[in-house]
Amino acid sequence: MAPKTDLLADERITSYGRLVEAHRRLNRIFDRALRDHSGLSVVWFEALLRLGRSPDHRMAITELGEQMVLTSGGATRLVDRLEENGYIERISCLTDRRIHWAQLTDEGIAVLTEALAAHLDDLEQHFASQLSEAERQALDSILDRLREAPA
Repeated sequence: MAPKTDLLADERITSYGRLVEAHRRLNRIFDRALRDHSGLSVVWFEALLRLGRSPDHRMAITELGEQMVLTSGGATRLVDRLEENGYIERISCLTDRRIHWAQLTDEGIAVLTEALAAHLDDLEQHFASQLSEAERQALDSILDRLREAPA
């Protein structure tokens, strides 16, 4: 049995589909550029960026995974790979043995700094230049609302 045509044409599906397509397109562009410029995947770059923007360039591994919407196993594998490449180090929490921190190393800071310069150029070309300041602010507001909505 085929789905009803009116359901397939629902504007909510179309709007969400546009969001997904735009994200995938930009993600593909940024991933390719980051790999070419610095050898980082967009996922590795995001992890290093989140650590770089955190106090003392560190974050609990579970928090990093939550922010990146990864399973605990996915966060562990990501941290393993970043550690193997010398970009981060694991640090045990002295007050709670259950907590392990991921902290940027000097090498991680260097590769992040290099990648950031190129990424900012790509963001300007493929994202920011496509929006007026008012549109970017409206988009930020909408995305914050969607991000913070109860699951």
